[in-house]
Amino acid sequence: MPRVFRNRIFLITSLFTLFTIAVTGFSYFEKLSFFDALWMTFTSLLTIGYGDVIPLTTGGRIFALFTVPLCIIAFTYLAGNLVSTIIESNLTVLSRSRRMIKKIRRYNQHIIICGAEGMSAHITEQLKQKDVNFVLIDRDEKRLEAYVDDCMIVVGDPSEEEVLIKAGIEKAEALLAVRSDAENLLICLTARELKEDLNIICSAEKKESEKKLKRAGANFVINPERIGGNRMILSALKPAAVDYIDKFYRGGQEEFHVEKLLLTESSTLVGLNLKQAKLRELYEVSVMGIQRDGQIMTAGLAELPLKPHDALILFGKAENLENMEEGVQADSLA
Repeated sequence: MPRVFRNRIFLITSLFTLFTIAVTGFSYFEKLSFFDALWMTFTSLLTIGYGDVIPLTTGGRIFALFTVPLCIIAFTYLAGNLVSTIIESNLTVLSRSRRMIKKIRRYNQHIIICGAEGMSAHITEQLKQKDVNFVLIDRDEKRLEAYVDDCMIVVGDPSEEEVLIKAGIEKAEALLAVRSDAENLLICLTARELKEDLNIICSAEKKESEKKLKRAGANFVINPERIGGNRMILSALKPAAVDYIDKFYRGGQEEFHVEKLLLTESSTLVGLNLKQAKLRELYEVSVMGIQRDGQIMTAGLAELPLKPHDALILFGKAENLENMEEGVQADSLA
């Protein structure tokens, strides 16, 4: 459920609770019938003054001093929220996108998604589950309509510098380009020029486009058709292997993760080998490989001394990975 609807449900529930407390309190202190207490609450809440029914006892008046302001604040805030909703519902996607620019400027280490079609729906859903900030860019307002209520959006061509700057590319951690190969090529060139150390991931429709996209600045190029085809073949030839992988993904929530942990110079693992570190015994985390100088090593890891800036490719439960990060005092899990 979008956050805006959760907030409104909370406001309505809070107002109803306060209203119930007010009716009960007036009934108790003033010895009123339910209807008279209800009438007194309405006249208090709507600030139209008291008429035939007023609080007479000291306890009732003290109760009114505390209850009435709370009800008025809650009612006023709810009314303002509803008016804001009505106004925003009449705004175009472009207008609402412009209103989000200030919020996007406060983002840091977020992800930019270029394209609101195809696999974008799955990507945004996964990022929301992981509570990762992201900005979605597309030039077509109609395609963005499905995302505008619970995502940060920018309307425009993602291959243009101005649009990427609006999406906060200077402070972004990664950019995902999921448009056509030709569009992704232009996006890569523009994004790499704006930020040299940006992690750029592109989808590719054709095999021959992969080399071009990497030359244009993409760090990773993903061919969805090839991956899907390989998965189908593996399902046919090695169903047990696919079933083993699927056990790590249940109900849309990942029980196990594959993460990368970058070692700092002050890390407690520096100078040790994996046999000495005993990561499996201490944290129940397995090391699948070590990335060093651009190369990933998978063999002979047990006796290999670890160095600063080594990246460990880890496999384990999210909680265990977080505990390990804190325990070895490394930079971050990426």
